[in-house]
Amino acid sequence: MLEIKELSFSYNKHKENIFKNLSVNFAKGFNVILGPNGAGKSTLIKCIMNEIPYNGKLKLGHNVQVGYFAQNQAQLLDERLTVFQTIDNVATGDVRLRINDILGAFMFGGEASEKSVKVLRGGERSRLAMIKLLLEPVNLLILDEPTNHLDMQSKDVLKEAIKAFDGTAIIVSHDREFLDGLVTKVYEFGGGKVKEHLGGIYDFLETKRLENLQELERKS
Repeated sequence: MLEIKELSFSYNKHKENIFKNLSVNFAKGFNVILGPNGAGKSTLIKCIMNEIPYNGKLKLGHNVQVGYFAQNQAQLLDERLTVFQTIDNVATGDVRLRINDILGAFMFGGEASEKSVKVLRGGERSRLAMIKLLLEPVNLLILDEPTNHLDMQSKDVLKEAIKAFDGTAIIVSHDREFLDGLVTKVYEFGGGKVKEHLGGIYDFLETKRLENLQELERKS
């Protein structure tokens, strides 16, 4: 699905590499990238999306179409539109007949669908941005901290939507409850290297003898 070979990156050529000669293969399934602050998780995502220059090779599989949810994705919505118009603009085919049902599933039912984007709160914007992404013709989702600003109910809605996604997901997150029952492989970043762990998030925590993912995030 996505193969990375000998990837190296530094924010300054005189500084130490964030990662050097990093090689990893993301296969089909739901994967999470974990690691301490500064380990290069979001930097790797930016390399994959060609937002920053890097050395090495990134190879997408045949017919792979990428959908990207950046940390600031909610701020990129068009504030001139309503909630319904935002989704109506990207919906195609039979999906157009189910827009109201889809909006209702993401807690935008009834009058909420006629709200202007500019009056939406942070969590509402994130939910709308995620609907928009999930309706695009993609088979690889790259999600950078998708549960930021979301309440528990919104997280549950998002989790179920991703579970129903027929493709591959690469997720950067430290939200244990959100990841539980969702991801099947953990990629642990640290010291410029990556280690693969098969299994869910609680399998990983047990292997690492951690109580929660915040402990991992604080490690240097």
